[in-house]
Amino acid sequence: MSLNTLILTGNLGSNPRFALTTTGKQKATFSLATSRTFRGQKHTEWTPVILWGTLATRAEKLLSKGQAVLIHGEKRTRSYTDTHGVERQVVELVASDFQILSRKQAEPREEAAQ
Repeated sequence: MSLNTLILTGNLGSNPRFALTTTGKQKATFSLATSRTFRGQKHTEWTPVILWGTLATRAEKLLSKGQAVLIHGEKRTRSYTDTHGVERQVVELVASDFQILSRKQAEPREEAAQ
């Protein structure tokens, strides 16, 4: 038996970016900052997070830069070829749920300002 579950708590590094796939499915992406202190020095890891469907729609309404969140999901590794033709791999967290841990007033969303 194997289990692929990842739970991270951290802060959004930017407002989520939203897109519709060619099939009309909503997708949201952002980087999550998780920090730890080791030998007196703070170290921050950035994890790409992907949300799909109704979860992405919920994120669009609720999440913004700087908010503390708990993300539950699966670790996924994918390969791609960059613009220079180099094969790359990226490890991402594909979310199955999230909880907001802070109600911090973040920067106003651009869409709301229009």
